Amino acid sequence: MSEFPVLHVVGLPAALFQEPAARELPGRELRGFDDEADFAARVGEVEILFALKPPRGHWARAERLRFVQIMGAGVDALLPAPDLSPDVRIANGRGISGGVMAEHALAWMLHFARRVPRNVEQQARREWRMYAPAALEGATCGILGMGAIGEALAMRAKAFGMRVLATQRTPKPCPYADEVLASEGTERVLAESDYVVVILPLTPETRGSLDAAMLSKLRPEAVLVNMARGGIVDEAALATMLREGRLRGASLDVFDEEPLPASSALWDVPNLVVTPHVAGFTRDYLPESFAIFADNLRRFERGEPLVNEIDRDRGY
Repeated sequence: MSEFPVLHVVGLPAALFQEPAARELPGRELRGFDDEADFAARVGEVEILFALKPPRGHWARAERLRFVQIMGAGVDALLPAPDLSPDVRIANGRGISGGVMAEHALAWMLHFARRVPRNVEQQARREWRMYAPAALEGATCGILGMGAIGEALAMRAKAFGMRVLATQRTPKPCPYADEVLASEGTERVLAESDYVVVILPLTPETRGSLDAAMLSKLRPEAVLVNMARGGIVDEAALATMLREGRLRGASLDVFDEEPLPASSALWDVPNLVVTPHVAGFTRDYLPESFAIFADNLRRFERGEPLVNEIDRDRGY
């Protein structure tokens, strides 16, 4: 590897990171790519990559690549990558948006609990009619995927007086959860929860795991919030449940196809909130993700352990 290799950015314009780069890594050169064709043509020169959604199918030519830092928490845009050298180290940005994503989930839980859509409709009609909202206090929050984001959500849910049930691949005690179950406990979480929040990584094991049969375990008065990955939840089955009144509501921030096409039937599903994959974003997200990259780059160049290094076998 070069002594001070050029730092390449893919997925977002490199210009967005010039200011944090000057602050975090002064003197280091930052370059981007015009498009996927440009990435494919130049991937052989890349040694260090800071990536949002790196294009697939070009890793066999990335002979100089040594380190990839993914901007967000999910690495499913990169892995599995059988053509990527096993010597390439990979890390992600896990942890920078835990609180923000917890707020996103709670926002839509409150949206349905306080019956916000009804109030908006009544105001548009200039209609004064009392109604009975629900309370989060005493309700059960189910968290599928108890990692850093799940713990941030559990802490906030507890502050609302909620009971918290969660699943985790390898269950560990959490001070804010009433119970943390193994993945085999998913059906119980679905059946007992008033609000279910999906925060699972997208892996071969989780892809399609919330299919029609699993979704049918939800209570009719429950609300589902997915801010993980679109490939986990069966969108068609969820839409059918909402149309038939077998589920109170849902909020989807992630989809099988993104951007969600204007022609998608999901836009018109009753009691479904569509948000454009913004659960983890704030105005500070990019500089914070770059700060993790800069820290990991220094660690990598010193031969030290990385923060949030990815286990390729697990996919997270």
